[in-house]
Amino acid sequence: MASVKLAELYEALPPDAQRSLLEKHLLPLLNALPEELSNNVVSAAMEIRSRFRTMPRLDLKRKKKEVNGLMDALNLDTKLAATRDRSNREELLTEVVDSLTSWLNDIWSVAYEFHDNYHLAHVCLLFTADVASTLVEIPGIGCKCSLMNMPIDITIKARDGKMIKSFVLRGPHTLRKAILWIWREVFVSMLAYGSSSTKSKIPEMIEDVEMLMGWEALERLLYGGRSFVSKHEGFEDDDVWDDDDDDDDEEFPDDNVFDYVIEEDGDEDYVDEDSRHTPNGPSFIHATHWPESMAQHRTRLRELIEDRLHTIFRAMPSMDMFNVIRAISANPIVTDQILLKETNENATKSSDTLVGALAIYTSKVNAFRIYTLLDTHSHLLRPCDAEVLQKAVRVLAGSGYSSNALEILERELLDTIRAIHAALTAVFGLVDHTEHKIDVEEILKLRAGSSERKDRIQRWVDSILTHAAPMNPVAFAAMMMGFPMAAAVEEGGHEDPAGFLDDIDHADPDWEELKEEFRPPLKERFDGWCQLTAMWKETTNKTALGNVYAKAVQIMPYLRGADIVEHLIVRLTELHGKTHIARALQSLSNFCIFQRKKITTAANKQRRAAGRAPTSTTSTAPFGPSITPSFLFSFHSESNSQPSSLSAGMDDVD
Repeated sequence: MASVKLAELYEALPPDAQRSLLEKHLLPLLNALPEELSNNVVSAAMEIRSRFRTMPRLDLKRKKKEVNGLMDALNLDTKLAATRDRSNREELLTEVVDSLTSWLNDIWSVAYEFHDNYHLAHVCLLFTADVASTLVEIPGIGCKCSLMNMPIDITIKARDGKMIKSFVLRGPHTLRKAILWIWREVFVSMLAYGSSSTKSKIPEMIEDVEMLMGWEALERLLYGGRSFVSKHEGFEDDDVWDDDDDDDDEEFPDDNVFDYVIEEDGDEDYVDEDSRHTPNGPSFIHATHWPESMAQHRTRLRELIEDRLHTIFRAMPSMDMFNVIRAISANPIVTDQILLKETNENATKSSDTLVGALAIYTSKVNAFRIYTLLDTHSHLLRPCDAEVLQKAVRVLAGSGYSSNALEILERELLDTIRAIHAALTAVFGLVDHTEHKIDVEEILKLRAGSSERKDRIQRWVDSILTHAAPMNPVAFAAMMMGFPMAAAVEEGGHEDPAGFLDDIDHADPDWEELKEEFRPPLKERFDGWCQLTAMWKETTNKTALGNVYAKAVQIMPYLRGADIVEHLIVRLTELHGKTHIARALQSLSNFCIFQRKKITTAANKQRRAAGRAPTSTTSTAPFGPSITPSFLFSFHSESNSQPSSLSAGMDDVD
């Protein structure tokens, strides 16, 4: 029919072209129609106008001007706070939050009650979410305790005054719960009442949410701002529950795999337990104020979100996303197979995809896939991927690839030892010079615990210490360009260009790259690899660990003297920002002491069997008094990753 074809063409036109078509071609047709038909069209238009007369007006331009003005005032107040007796920061922050929350009810009403202006409502939510995240990250406001605990009350009411939803939040970072809840209302309303062209824009809108708030927000969006998590993991840290509201929470039997979040008002967000495993898939969280015509479209919303997550997963597979996609799927078994296929197809595209694939195959205990990836693409792995690699090697060690796992263990232990050596030479830059290596050999010949040996060790440590660290090339270039340098210089003359890392939020993933460069967790990596040796019998790993020990003392001859290492550790702890090297060196020293004890014990057994006197380890291990400082004991107790056998070996040798 001509009307159907015209409707399709009209929806495909841009807004200006639609108005032009209406004014030049469609409106003149009214004059050619019979008067009765023309009146009917006019009456329908008047009825529509009457319906939308009470629709709230979303003035995004005005709201941006208002909020941006407040943000500018907040930035100015932050700059001038040091010169004023009183700051207006609290008042300005409150005004910004009030301005953001004041129109959330209007956004919901436009999309849910009037079924119109979906795209405008979406853009308004994007702006609100962006400003809320900016408030949390705004620099120079000092302590954020008051900001993060700012009480925020949001109430969503229908036109008849009935309360639909109430949020009691603390801090602007929790505004995402209300924003994502409204986004879900917008999308479900679009699916229920929107035109075909409107519905076709939903995938693009979901992508907008993901780009602004991260892929994790898509899961929260599906569950109305809450996060869907395993019972064994518990709720997220920011999902705070009031013990007084237990009566409003729906309890499920203990054999249920997942918890679904129940909102405080108790009148929405539920799961029908009986229909949870229906042929159409699980019954997802939905709101009881939805009419049936809307509620049935939540399944389509889940499919759209799942499609977007699959797209992200193919580009960057990860264990967390694997679990989320599988959890929201209507058919977890089939989805599991699809995800594993996508993982296999994209595993070797980059270092990140390889790490994600290894984590997934480790959780599935798929030793063959792990071995295949490590055999062909282990060169993509970085030092920061050690934890994932250790878990993968543990799976290999318990399978038919035990010998391959032992080779990886030996190689990674040596790589970690080289990393510790490189970090050590950044401070003791002369330690590998020939004359200082000769000094080490002479010190080892002295009687352990003697005052002469202690004096020689002290002089040796002082002689190898680099008093002025080389300037970072980037910092040097900045200095040549005229930028001021504010690098802190220690009392001994040693610069720490990354001293600011001691004051950062260590939970912030944005700092991971810098922490890896300036504060790598060398001790944790070395201890993790040492722990894996328990996967093999001692007769099996004896040769590999012996090779590691031999190579370690070849690279760092001073490891043969525990008292020499202790002096190095003491000096490292006196330098700001070098404690991570001291902790790693302590673990490496413990490993060497334990290996020396095993070698000495084996040699003594052979000598006793041959009828000769046992040997002594005096030349390589320090007996008698030592200078073990009190802080070294914390290196053993603060991490459970240190193998207990290493501590036992140290006690026996020392």
